[in-house]
Amino acid sequence: MKTLTMKLPEGLLGWLENEARRVRQPKSALVREILHQHRRRQHQSALDLSADLCGCVQSGVRDLARNPKHLSGFGQ
Repeated sequence: MKTLTMKLPEGLLGWLENEARRVRQPKSALVREILHQHRRRQHQSALDLSADLCGCVQSGVRDLARNPKHLSGFGQ
């Protein structure tokens, strides 16, 4: 593993130290985890981000995609 040296403003460093103490992890492990989370979020599509919401609402109509009545004017 390579080493990275960073300069942080006092406020951010204080937050990092408090958070590392709270979760009982070294600061370096916490920074690595934050970077991994950020990297994963950048590669997510809108569907990935809203996957837990898909299909959670009942419209009362069985299949909107196949009923021509519901498709009139779509895309205009």
